[in-house]
Amino acid sequence: MKNKARPPQYLFPDGAEFVKDNLVLHARAKRHVVKDFPGPLSIKSVVSGLVPWVVDGRSLVVDANSFLVLNEGQKYSMDLDLPRPAETCCVFFQRGFVEQIAQDATTPVQSSLDAPARRAPALHFLSRIHRDTSRSMLPRLWSLAARCSAELQPSSFEEDFLILSEKLVLLYKEITEQISRVPGVRAATHKELFRRLQLAREYMHSAAGEAISLEDVAREACLSRYHLHRAFTRVFQQTPHAYLTALRLERAQTLLKRGRSVTETCMEVGFSSMSSFSRLFRGHYGLTPSSVRKSATAP
Repeated sequence: MKNKARPPQYLFPDGAEFVKDNLVLHARAKRHVVKDFPGPLSIKSVVSGLVPWVVDGRSLVVDANSFLVLNEGQKYSMDLDLPRPAETCCVFFQRGFVEQIAQDATTPVQSSLDAPARRAPALHFLSRIHRDTSRSMLPRLWSLAARCSAELQPSSFEEDFLILSEKLVLLYKEITEQISRVPGVRAATHKELFRRLQLAREYMHSAAGEAISLEDVAREACLSRYHLHRAFTRVFQQTPHAYLTALRLERAQTLLKRGRSVTETCMEVGFSSMSSFSRLFRGHYGLTPSSVRKSATAP
């Protein structure tokens, strides 16, 4: 007798509880509905498709090359009815788990011996969309989901959450380095300007498939075009245009590898010119879009 198939959405391990346990939520469906859920600190990822999470009234769009981190208690919603099934994989951390890892990673072992129950600090500015250009986060997260979907208790389950936490700590260090590059003297100015730059970056993620201008991005961040361009380039080490182009090309590569036509891909990721798209894609990946698609659809 065959084992009963898993439902389209499930929690793992069975019987796990939000906040109290580390757990995985894996889903594949056209319909996704969540209403103002104040979950624990979590990482949201999309294995296939584009999925918007609504947070603080803003739509944050995640693709297969990015992930969204939400803090504990930060409410989010989604109400999707998609033409194609979208597959999501999210991990939810036990309360204080990541913060404790961050504290242990930044203090000597003697501190842990002297005060093992000391209070861990909050990780500010981590709750945002992040690109995984180094592919250090998403493959491990998706591997965990695949192993859990087989109803196996992965022997490394606890270790996976430990390693994911360490990667979040490294990301937090990267964010603090970015903040240190923010122009300005006062600490409050640094934080506010960095927050607005993050808004600009997230707007590009949400509107990458549309025709957007520097003025559009600057308006979203409530900055002048000059100050947006200057600060964004200094903080993120690339211009807004370069960031948007790289984001579009990453999405294009993902679509082509899944068999989408070159023309459809070009339009879907926001390019209006096929020749420009092909030139930029080849310059970025060293391959033409058509060759990537052919290798994906080859028998």
